[in-house]
Amino acid sequence: MAQPRGIRNQNPGNLRKNSDPWQGLAAQTDAEFFVFKSAAYGIRALARTLITYQDKHNLNTVAQIIERWAPPSENDTDAYVSHVCALTGFGAHDLLDMQHYADLRMLTEAIIRHENGKGPLKTINSWYDDATIDKGLALAGVEPKTRAVGKIPVTKETIGATATGGVGVSQLAEAAPAVMDAMTNAQDSLTSGQISRIVVGVLLVGLAVFIALSQVKKHSDGTV
Repeated sequence: MAQPRGIRNQNPGNLRKNSDPWQGLAAQTDAEFFVFKSAAYGIRALARTLITYQDKHNLNTVAQIIERWAPPSENDTDAYVSHVCALTGFGAHDLLDMQHYADLRMLTEAIIRHENGKGPLKTINSWYDDATIDKGLALAGVEPKTRAVGKIPVTKETIGATATGGVGVSQLAEAAPAVMDAMTNAQDSLTSGQISRIVVGVLLVGLAVFIALSQVKKHSDGTV
């Protein structure tokens, strides 16, 4: 499909040329709008502009931000605000935080969509995948918070599971050479009883390891 100007310029926010020395500028082949080396740099410029609106001008609602981004003298600002609200679920006058990943990402993607129309993807912005958006926001200094994983508490359940799993793995390591030797060199002489004991032993070890891993997973998921 034919790409709109903002996508061709790697400038999906359609930032007009001015004296700002943006990172990642390419050869400026467009007379009116910036051209960036990659979409990530264009997304960064968009995001940094939104952050500046908040930090320097105290603009922190969709209505306030879009009125400055797309002033009524040049745009149908009300329609722009309505479209952004429909895409993000934000109210026009909800307080947003452009230093907060979720708020900044949603607004950035909605502006890309409005500026460039519908693209080929099923993301909100419809032109870039999640990794590209995240890279641009990271360049702008805003990233999602990583979930902290706490230490596994010392409880009867975790001690029992860990000990059982540890013993099982230890037994398996000790028994493995003998089992492999027996299976390789005496396949025809193994009795049904011997085979049964080997199978039962392996199953018990597997069960012990499963119990241990289950307890760890429950704690990580917050259910223990």
